[in-house]
Amino acid sequence: MWPIKNLSKIVLATILAFSTISYFLLSTDSASAATTENALVNTKNSDLTVRSGPGTNYKKVGSLKKGKSVTVYSRTKSGWSEIRYKDKKSYVSTKYLAFSPVKITKKKYKSISDLSYPQVSGLKSKTAHEKINRAFTKHAKEAYTSYLKVKQADKDDKNEEWCNGKTCNYMYATQYKVKYNQDGKLSILLYNYVYEGGAHGIGAVTSYNFKISSGKQMKIADILTSKQKYKKVQKYAYKYMSKHEDFFVDKQSDVPVNKHSQFYYTKDGIYLIFQEYEVAPYSSGNPSVKIPGSVYK
Repeated sequence: MWPIKNLSKIVLATILAFSTISYFLLSTDSASAATTENALVNTKNSDLTVRSGPGTNYKKVGSLKKGKSVTVYSRTKSGWSEIRYKDKKSYVSTKYLAFSPVKITKKKYKSISDLSYPQVSGLKSKTAHEKINRAFTKHAKEAYTSYLKVKQADKDDKNEEWCNGKTCNYMYATQYKVKYNQDGKLSILLYNYVYEGGAHGIGAVTSYNFKISSGKQMKIADILTSKQKYKKVQKYAYKYMSKHEDFFVDKQSDVPVNKHSQFYYTKDGIYLIFQEYEVAPYSSGNPSVKIPGSVYK
């Protein structure tokens, strides 16, 4: 029988764990449409109005700048596209969007709801199509191996006294976010999350960047082609972090920028994305810093 004070700690840890799990699932996949499209706002002189419903009679909830990349979850026959604006379902006029030919479909590995991964379609090159999908499938397959290990650990620990014969609520999950799908480039982040007891689980992010025409997977070394460029990017990222309290770096060398760094494309540069605890506290998740192309080109 656990003492009351220890039981309280266990209950608190469980609550925190479920809060973290819920945050992970919601933040990485707030919309669960099976197939999504990406588009750029293509207005001429003004911002694109975002509305609460598919029509001009619905309330205006915000606006999007020209060139802004958006994920479209569906298109209505009346000429409106469903997007997410500030994490809420919203709508914009479809005629002001320029769509990428690449569509992203959500898959579940072996029909397991916790193991989501993307597959692409709409590419002109069959070879590129196969290369990109093969990379995502490989990631999902490796995640499945980890998923089985966590499930087995959960089953084994049910017999431990501290688990009290019940499920210990261990879990392993994968989700993804499409970050860029324009100008012949594709960037998708895959998140792996594991919880095996304690106050919260731990996650890891892997970036997948491709040339759409060839299916070539791009690494940061393909962009930062010299030590000098790595240093320039590191210096720029450090200056940004030193001006924002969310980061805990004290000197430039505290900012890891190397061949293992994760990144994703943006229209005029890249974003560096960091692992949990790497440059900021756990509450910051996977922080990112925008690096303009002018810094390293």
